[in-house]
Amino acid sequence: MERSKNIVSLAGLCLALLAPRAAAEGESVSELLLDDFRGGQSALGTRWEGFSDRVMGGISDLRLGIEADAEGPYLALTGDVRLENRGGFIQARLLLKEGRSSQYDGSKHRGIRLVARGDGDGYYIFLRTTSTVFPWAFYMAPIPVTGEWTEIRIPWSDFGKGDFGAAFPLDVRKLKSLAVTAYKKAFRARLHVRQIGFY
Repeated sequence: MERSKNIVSLAGLCLALLAPRAAAEGESVSELLLDDFRGGQSALGTRWEGFSDRVMGGISDLRLGIEADAEGPYLALTGDVRLENRGGFIQARLLLKEGRSSQYDGSKHRGIRLVARGDGDGYYIFLRTTSTVFPWAFYMAPIPVTGEWTEIRIPWSDFGKGDFGAAFPLDVRKLKSLAVTAYKKAFRARLHVRQIGFY
């Protein structure tokens, strides 16, 4: 009986260590605006890259660029998401590198903040960490957009493992990349992001 209690305690400790580690109540929390698309790169010195399911044989069409209106520039992710050939995504990805490190410690924040608008649903934030070795492994949370510019806050607790799974629970201390993605269904995507960062 004592041995089984010890095993349960050890399992609980392991889960606690592997769980997403965000700033707790009372701890110092900082905000970081990663990009407002007014310069040529993010606050971390990295640039956005476009990817679609064509890298794995899909046929979705991606258009990615910086557009502007009277309020200023924004990232425009548009295209046709197609499900043929086991496809189904288009995305804009930003590598997260802090200083000389190949990862970013997100534990000083509570989640992702963005100002965005879009048509319909089917939009997600994808996160990858240094533990997601395979390209199909990621963590995801929906982006609840409307047709109007809206500030959206997505806490770390909203992120779950992607459809193909990830080996470990999300560890926000080891973030490697962030992506805004149109995913999982056939539709004509239009997602605009004016600001994105951590809160």
